[in-house]
Amino acid sequence: MKLSELLDAIKPPKIRRWSGHNFTTLSKTTVPVLPREYLDDLTPWPGIIDDIKGLLDPHTNHESDGYRDLAAAFKFSANKRTACDDHKSLIRLAAYVYEDPTVGILEDLFSVKCDFGDRQCAFNIGDPDRVFYTLAEDEVNDIRKTRFIVQWKTPWNFPTPVDIREHFRNERGNPQDTVVQAISQLYGYMTFNSLIYGAICNYEALYLFRRTGDTNLQVSPRFLYTDRGTQSPVAALTYICNCVVEAEYHYSSNSLVKREPRGTHVFSLEDVEVDGTWDEDIKVPWTNMDLRLSGAIAKAIATVMTGEVIARPGINFRYQKQAVFKVYDITQTSNLEVADAEIKAYNDLKLLQGKCIPRLYAAGTTTWGWLKFLVIEDCGQIASEKNIDLNFWPRAREAIMELHKSGTIHGDVSLEIFAISNGDVKFIDLGACHQGSPAEQVAELAEFDRFNKAWDAERENNVESWG
Repeated sequence: MKLSELLDAIKPPKIRRWSGHNFTTLSKTTVPVLPREYLDDLTPWPGIIDDIKGLLDPHTNHESDGYRDLAAAFKFSANKRTACDDHKSLIRLAAYVYEDPTVGILEDLFSVKCDFGDRQCAFNIGDPDRVFYTLAEDEVNDIRKTRFIVQWKTPWNFPTPVDIREHFRNERGNPQDTVVQAISQLYGYMTFNSLIYGAICNYEALYLFRRTGDTNLQVSPRFLYTDRGTQSPVAALTYICNCVVEAEYHYSSNSLVKREPRGTHVFSLEDVEVDGTWDEDIKVPWTNMDLRLSGAIAKAIATVMTGEVIARPGINFRYQKQAVFKVYDITQTSNLEVADAEIKAYNDLKLLQGKCIPRLYAAGTTTWGWLKFLVIEDCGQIASEKNIDLNFWPRAREAIMELHKSGTIHGDVSLEIFAISNGDVKFIDLGACHQGSPAEQVAELAEFDRFNKAWDAERENNVESWG
């Protein structure tokens, strides 16, 4: 099968409404986010149609058995999932209709091993809907880098604009307009993650975006789901994904962050909830400090990174400090609740800070009130099977018992909740902490002891197998 035949065969089916269901949306555009003071304008992306054709036209006669398999998989999967009534079901359908064919073409035609996934599949700040990442060269310590972000919107919440640029200009002062919200949201994620490219798709139309200058976005013409060949959304996605593999995808904006090496993100606290310090003799001017995030640790509900706290240029403060940063996207109410619960736990356990739990240096919101930061003492490596030894277990058990003396249980005992440094062991995740009865404390300690025994048994088996 030829590439041109595959692109013509990918005919996205029309969404069917579930009878008896009212269309709803779980899209985060229901939460206004307002970075428009930093987004100067939305301008045309010149030459992108020709660029897509320039990439794909020389290959339209390329034949591959893989294309036939892609076409068959598309026909089988897409038509079975056209019934949608919310944001999640739309994303599931879009994965079969748009993402899978794009990934297949990239691998077959350009030998790019890649994939789309949810926000936890690759490292990113915030909670974008879908991220694009490569599978080989980007894997460093099992952490993949997000190269491109797609925000999916339901067509009933985000009707396809006739002219998206004109709509944005006319409505940019209206915080309830869903098109303005969606563009602002995408711009925020692109900025937080220092990315050049992003996309918005409501299934019926795909728009590609490119950052230019410090506060500008360019937008492509719309690629409609009824378009075919090199005019189709799959062709457009193939082009942009190939771009972020073959060319630069990292961009830093001076309006929010300084220009820094790839992987460095600089933020500042705008609303300080916890005004702490790393030394009782030092008063830290938190609203005048840069939070320089540089080392990826983990991505789950929160993004966790290492970095340093350093005074902004021109601020007379000579101290700086290495720290760990937990970043929550609080446009989702559930994330805000988790962040607030963790801050409360640190405040309730203030006497244990620096002993069996880290010090909480500061906490607050930043950048349009969209992200909540916890600035925490760097306590070393997250515990894992690879870096613990016999000394870890009694020290971790002692930390649990110290926590229990305060009347608190952790609520989620596992290796990943501990950090180790020079023999010291501390809790690093307090989001599930709560007051616990003596019986609950006994049960939690017994659960930890079971982990310990399982580790001991596996270690003995390994020693025996090694002879």
